[in-house]
Amino acid sequence: MARILPVGVKASLATGSGQATTVGNATVIRIVATSGNAVVIRTDSSDNIIGSFTQLNNTVEYVEKYAPDKIYVTGSAVEISAVGYTN
Repeated sequence: MARILPVGVKASLATGSGQATTVGNATVIRIVATSGNAVVIRTDSSDNIIGSFTQLNNTVEYVEKYAPDKIYVTGSAVEISAVGYTN
């Protein structure tokens, strides 16, 4: 069973690259999609895209990243929070 350690306050993340955030320099982000499918994009600190994936509505995903990397979404807004995660 996975364990989640909340280390940041949950926040809404609106769509668009202008909303890109490091989520407080977190290295693991919990993303919750509840308003539709969203494309989650990870960039480096210079805004170069590293990778992306489609997150389906009503799902939770965990994204591991380097502290200065940023996350933003397109399609639908999501909720995000910084977490610690272990299996």
